[in-house]
Amino acid sequence: MLDPHYLQQIADGAENISSQLHEYIIRQIVDRMMIRIGRGKDYLLTSSDAWRIQVLQDSGYLLQDITAELAKYTKRQKEVKAAMEEAGVKALEYDDKIYRDAGMSPVPLTQSPALIRLMERNYNATLGEWRNMTRSTAEAAQRLFLNECDLAYSKVMSGAVAYNQAVREAVESIVKSGVYVDYPSGHRDTIEVATARAVRTGIAQAAGDISIKRMEEMDWDIILVSAHIGARTGDGGQNPGNHLWWQGQFYSRTGRDKRFPNFYEHTGYGTGEGLCGWNCRHSFGSGDGVNNPYADIQTADNVRIEKLEQRQRTLERRVRKTKREVMGLQEAVDKCQDEAARFELQQTLDQKSYLLSRQNKAYNEFCEENSLRPLSE
Repeated sequence: MLDPHYLQQIADGAENISSQLHEYIIRQIVDRMMIRIGRGKDYLLTSSDAWRIQVLQDSGYLLQDITAELAKYTKRQKEVKAAMEEAGVKALEYDDKIYRDAGMSPVPLTQSPALIRLMERNYNATLGEWRNMTRSTAEAAQRLFLNECDLAYSKVMSGAVAYNQAVREAVESIVKSGVYVDYPSGHRDTIEVATARAVRTGIAQAAGDISIKRMEEMDWDIILVSAHIGARTGDGGQNPGNHLWWQGQFYSRTGRDKRFPNFYEHTGYGTGEGLCGWNCRHSFGSGDGVNNPYADIQTADNVRIEKLEQRQRTLERRVRKTKREVMGLQEAVDKCQDEAARFELQQTLDQKSYLLSRQNKAYNEFCEENSLRPLSE
């Protein structure tokens, strides 16, 4: 069983890597855009066919650059593997104590081929999801560059806006939009959020699969599910989506022990909305049906804490987004060769820098006032 706070923090490293990657991609898009549209009005006003060819060539270079950088970042995925191995060991520490107290002799995780295969399967699945996200991210970056270059060109050629304004609007659009991961459901997330969710979910599922496999080996039936303040409540009903409803209780894995509810039916383990599902911080392990360290957890303030943590995540996303905008605008100011356009970009940069300072201050004050752990970045 894993501590909920452990699962909350376990994805921080991968999320930070993805944040660095996102910032790099935005800087590369802005840099390529300044090469194409930041040299002055005369450079921009070439024939439409020649312009299109040049933009397409630049987009190809951009894609190559980002793809090469992605290869460097994917090599850092050893951090995910290390985190998953650590989580597997920690998950069995609690469980094995229960088994030993019952007179059983469970073998260590590293000496169990079956458990190691389970961990590798979950690691490869998480790694595959990350690779798919980064590949689609590179393609999204290329589309963003093409769209904004074409839009800036059309604005100037049609006389709709002045050249300086077109450049500033193009850069602002890129740094504000960022690059997102689109899911088949239509939902979209930033690279950072998508990575944190994938890693946290992958580790939770790996730990869960290992615990279930060990219970099958030991023929153990009783399961204890962890609990934490701030558990999601879903629609508030008695269903797997309401984690507050099923957390911190004993369950029967097989249904043999009629004293406890069925584990799978009540917690929704194995589904996206239930235990160890999307971004879930709960875990579970073997239980004795008597000693429950989560029995006295105070759930009266759960909804309040849940809302505070949701607010904290919202503030973190805002700070990260503004930080990305500041870095992108700084790149544009540094690379823009047209004096008038650079002056307008610098004004926007100054405004965003001031906003970032205010957001950082408000975020730190919010965390301090509500006794929440702030992100180090």
